[in-house]
Amino acid sequence: MYPIYFLPLHPFSIAINLDPRSQQDVRYPMVHAMATTKPSQRYQASCHCQLIRYTVTLSPPLHDPDSWVVECNCSICARNGYLNVYVQNECIHMGVGGANGEQKYRFGKQRVQHYFCSRCGSSLMAESIEPGFYEGVKALNVRMFQGVDVRALQRREVDGRSL
Repeated sequence: MYPIYFLPLHPFSIAINLDPRSQQDVRYPMVHAMATTKPSQRYQASCHCQLIRYTVTLSPPLHDPDSWVVECNCSICARNGYLNVYVQNECIHMGVGGANGEQKYRFGKQRVQHYFCSRCGSSLMAESIEPGFYEGVKALNVRMFQGVDVRALQRREVDGRSL
């Protein structure tokens, strides 16, 4: 139903390099959707203390050669070590009590809201709060995914600091 597609530029992700395999411009992050021609994989995710738990379905999976994570150099992403994947909201299923344990934080232009665990402080995700601007998509920190070796993931650097 939902193909993988690329969205317009937004303040928390502007890539500055090209994919060496295809020379495809990667300025725009890939958005993972529910149904594609690619296989999908379900990931369990949580904060450190397990107060916030959720399940994420990614298509393509993180280990797929066409999948990559975004490493942004803005102040909050760099300090918290975010490695983001962009996911449509319907691909995320919050566990019982998950949404009740999160704290929200905005800075700068106030266009992006970041979510943290209220108990352990884990950096969970971010989303645009500006209408019409990346609606229905969250940037999930894959460091919260269980059983994922982040050293093995393909990364794309982005220059969020210059925004």
